[in-house]
Amino acid sequence: MINYYKRTIRDSSIKEIPDIAVGCWINVVNPSSKEIDYLEKRLNLNKRNLESGLDQNEIPHLDFNGDNIYFFVKNVPNIEKEEVETFLIVISNDFILTLSKTKPYFIENILRNKINFITTQKLKCLIKILFFINEGFERLTMNVVKKVQASKELTEDLQEKELNNLLKQESILNTLVSSYYYMNLLYQKTIRRVEFFEQDKEILEDLIIEATQGLNLCKSSLKSISNMRDYYVILLSNRLNRIMTIFTVFTILISIPAAISGIYGMNIKLPFADEPAIFSYIILLILGIWVVFIVYLKKRKII
Repeated sequence: MINYYKRTIRDSSIKEIPDIAVGCWINVVNPSSKEIDYLEKRLNLNKRNLESGLDQNEIPHLDFNGDNIYFFVKNVPNIEKEEVETFLIVISNDFILTLSKTKPYFIENILRNKINFITTQKLKCLIKILFFINEGFERLTMNVVKKVQASKELTEDLQEKELNNLLKQESILNTLVSSYYYMNLLYQKTIRRVEFFEQDKEILEDLIIEATQGLNLCKSSLKSISNMRDYYVILLSNRLNRIMTIFTVFTILISIPAAISGIYGMNIKLPFADEPAIFSYIILLILGIWVVFIVYLKKRKII
């Protein structure tokens, strides 16, 4: 789907226009192959770059092709779904184009005029889009970190469901770490290669600081997950050892009377076989052996 919008300094709100115009914003969401071909021919854009903008495995980077600048960034289209997707921004002499698989959350705010988005000021539009992308990353990061902290408090009582959820959060954090790292490189390269006003350059530098803080927060949370996993493995190992010890002790305690009763159950002449109280003596003997054995294990702190 391709939509065209335009707003100049004189306009009070952004408006949808029927076709391409100088200073317009072209918003492309989940385009078909025909629409990709149309954009290539009509706007003289690189088809391979347009297709890469839909590739979810694309790494954030900056590409110069003719008079066009392609910004491949990562975006969080939906905080609730905890997904990160590729988002392409193209800056041309005559227009700004955004392309993505799904519609980002901030696009609606732009169309409802909640954001001062003047399409004729292309670099300022770029800065605002990058700002909202950073904001989305920050919200997703905080959402994941809160879940990790909640799991941290329940380490000893983690069930399979919580463990699977923790592994999911670890996967998201790894994705965020990679995205933050390459986005930082993109911001730094953008400052060096693109001419911004000093005020806009300062905003980009702030984005670099925020991205670095987000990166460090994700790394810290990943370390917490790693520590929780190690602790849980040790906890399970100790529980297993304790269970095995209990079963071993129980087996030994059962085998003692089994062995004695087995001997006295043989059809041969045995000591004290004619003694009327021999059963009581055997029971007392078994109990005595049990007491000695348990006291020994207690002193050795085995049980």
